[in-house]
Amino acid sequence: MKKISLFATAAICFSSVAFAQNNNSLKLKKGQKYVVENKITTASSTEMQGQSMEVNVDVTSTYSIEVKDVVDNNYNLTNTVTGIKMNMTQMGQEMSYDSDKKEDSTNPIGSTLKDFINQPKNIVIDKSGKIIPQKTEEKTDEVNIMSKQLGNLEATGYGANMAFESLPKDVKVGSAWSNKTDEDGIVKMTNYKVTAINGNIATISLDGTISSDTKMENQGMEITTKTTGKFTGEEKVDISTGVVQSNTSTIDASGIVGVMGQELPTSSKVTSTTTVKPL
Repeated sequence: MKKISLFATAAICFSSVAFAQNNNSLKLKKGQKYVVENKITTASSTEMQGQSMEVNVDVTSTYSIEVKDVVDNNYNLTNTVTGIKMNMTQMGQEMSYDSDKKEDSTNPIGSTLKDFINQPKNIVIDKSGKIIPQKTEEKTDEVNIMSKQLGNLEATGYGANMAFESLPKDVKVGSAWSNKTDEDGIVKMTNYKVTAINGNIATISLDGTISSDTKMENQGMEITTKTTGKFTGEEKVDISTGVVQSNTSTIDASGIVGVMGQELPTSSKVTSTTTVKPL
């Protein structure tokens, strides 16, 4: 199995970290800008021919978000990935990337990330926080894998899903609700509970289950993944606007990766930490 296949296995786990929004209103202001920083750490293991193939990845991504306009029930945003730092170890080899280092722009990771770094993307979300899909160009397998590695960039609105959390009306300590999503073979059930409110800031505990049944093409190979897992976390949200201050989460998952006629046991642990700061 080629190295990129193990990289893809880890990437599939990352794409499940972002939490879904609810069906109530965000209150964002035209012209407001935010900086979002997200750090994801993963440790995954895949068994192949009696050997354990370990992949460890640390990724820190920084996004710049601006509310460009408010039209009817939608917010038009400009989102930009302004920086990425990545360190990865797989099969005894280390790879790293820092978008601030010019010399890294031509390495294998940098060559792929040129489609993301400092390239403003127009994103539309409605007042429930739902991202409205836009027409996108076809991308190579490597670019699609990298997008998933960074948290499924397009699906999460280049940081928008991490920055905003639409809450039910009249939340109070003890308020609880659940949300189920089913998209692209990933089924996720999230339970929310407000544990504290300090001024306008609500502390919300998160837990739930996640399962995936996905297929992807990579270097001429079809990779199927069937995993199940549980996650826990906590976030702090401004209940007057729906802007997230911070979010932490941990997911543990295990299952099977199918490639080249083999079913390979796999497991992973992914932690994510996000901060959002207005400018």
